[in-house]
Amino acid sequence: MSTKDVSRRKTAARTAPTPGREAEVNRYLAAYIMGVANRLAAGASSHYRRHFNLGMSEWRTLMAIGSSRHRIMREVAQMADLDVALASKSLKLLQQRGWVAIEPTQGRGRASRVSLTAAGLDIHRQLRASAQRRQRRLLSAFSEAEAQALWSLLQRVEERVAYINDR
Repeated sequence: MSTKDVSRRKTAARTAPTPGREAEVNRYLAAYIMGVANRLAAGASSHYRRHFNLGMSEWRTLMAIGSSRHRIMREVAQMADLDVALASKSLKLLQQRGWVAIEPTQGRGRASRVSLTAAGLDIHRQLRASAQRRQRRLLSAFSEAEAQALWSLLQRVEERVAYINDR
């Protein structure tokens, strides 16, 4: 190997990107969690777009409604962890597809009640089964005790969000 080749390899090694896990930004837990969450979300988004022609906000909205018979639109947004405008946009798309019925409430101002149609219940069952398969794949590297510990730790992290964001 020539001296130039050795020099080029050394320069390339110094300028090569640091693997994500070792990057300085990922020494901060919140940044690391966001990076992992972003990759999980990108994979989920690709999966649900490919198999159901749904984006993540529509998926979250439909799954939130599916956990009960009727929900007020504001409750759906809260359960789906979406702002009300995005939840409303998602609900309109789901309504256009015939999966959601939206009815004005009596005496609650501009509030609307949302529910799944028969077709919506069917797609909800399919989405739930798909989500359960994806979750089993994600957790397959963990024992039952480790999976429970992970849930517990993530819930404790979530409880700290308001505190850390208050500063």
